[in-house]
Amino acid sequence: MKRGNVELDTGRERHFVNGLAKGLAIIRAFNDDARALTLAEAAVRTGLSRAAARRILMTLEDLGFAARHGERHFVLTPKVLSLGYAYLSSMPLWAFAQPVLESLVEEMRETCSIAVMDATDLVYVLRIPLHRILTQGTTVGSRLPLYCHSSGRVLLSGLTPMQLESYLDRADLKAYTDRTITDPSQLRRVIAEAGLKGYAYVNGELQEHISGVSVPIFQPDGSVIAALNASFNRRNVKDATVLRKTLPKLRSAAQRLNAALAVGPSPQRRIVRMGQVQGSRRHAR
Repeated sequence: MKRGNVELDTGRERHFVNGLAKGLAIIRAFNDDARALTLAEAAVRTGLSRAAARRILMTLEDLGFAARHGERHFVLTPKVLSLGYAYLSSMPLWAFAQPVLESLVEEMRETCSIAVMDATDLVYVLRIPLHRILTQGTTVGSRLPLYCHSSGRVLLSGLTPMQLESYLDRADLKAYTDRTITDPSQLRRVIAEAGLKGYAYVNGELQEHISGVSVPIFQPDGSVIAALNASFNRRNVKDATVLRKTLPKLRSAAQRLNAALAVGPSPQRRIVRMGQVQGSRRHAR
């Protein structure tokens, strides 16, 4: 059930902890447009009662995840970042992706990122901007629609046909520009092409003059774990030129990440061996 800006499921199994779900809903109610919230505002944004919002915010305050801002407002504290870091630090990629991405940005002089899929969104888990690309601020944790982003199409290409149909049924396929593909049949085609070619290129579908190229990053079992992307802010960009200059470098960096993922279980071992696997062509497409 969706209440306010947050989904609360009241039909879960008996093990479902509603209090935890409501606490996470309160945390997610804060964003760029709501950096400080009153009790009433938190209640409206989550669909909770003011009494419930008050109890949760005061609990978060006691635990150090929230703090008072003036007499009536609450804000999140940096301790909330520990929740996201727990996910990032548990990712197989996290131990060695940063230096690879830094080298790629230095070589290409363009903004590069790594993204994963979460429900109907892509989420940046690592991003190094050369300069600001999108009009809205994008950084680690930022969410964007999958269907009109090159990383999103790479991630979608790794789904089974049944999973892809489920995604298309749930996704809000709206047009962000005149170029945005929203027709499910066309999307199936371009997503299939991304899987066959081993890359996706999108120009002007999320924002005008913004283009991007993405390639997959594979787990050792061959499934897609993430997408590696380079983004450009160009007018009158020539698609063939972008692909010729960008795709080989992205694929080379992805090969390093693919090979490092297959090295072994220890993050320390991966870091030591990463220099030895730069030339590996394992999982290359």
